[in-house]
Amino acid sequence: MRKVASGQWLVASGLILILTMGCTHWLIDTENRIQVENQTGKEIYDLSLVSDNGKIKVLVPDTLKGGEFSQIYKSAWVGKFDFAVFSEDSRVDLGFHELKGGLVLVQIRERGEKFEMRFR
Repeated sequence: MRKVASGQWLVASGLILILTMGCTHWLIDTENRIQVENQTGKEIYDLSLVSDNGKIKVLVPDTLKGGEFSQIYKSAWVGKFDFAVFSEDSRVDLGFHELKGGLVLVQIRERGEKFEMRFR
């Protein structure tokens, strides 16, 4: 059995540590990459978060016609939020949904007179 020098062991363990540190985002992803798909027959824009005091934080600033996809936007927001989108110069509330991190496809579609949002 060959004896490994302590310097080689230190280098090998340091290399393993560095390589695994780059993989932790697979286990703990605190960033969202958000893309919107407009499944409505109307033009929509500015997928946003709505705070308790009514302030709006736009997550996806694109304007989308029916059937179009937005660009992918990065966001550090993780948690449960009240969402809204704008259509024909009015705000359409989409309700509370949870962002958990990772790549999120937000599909917005019409249900009667209302819009609904789901994640894929």
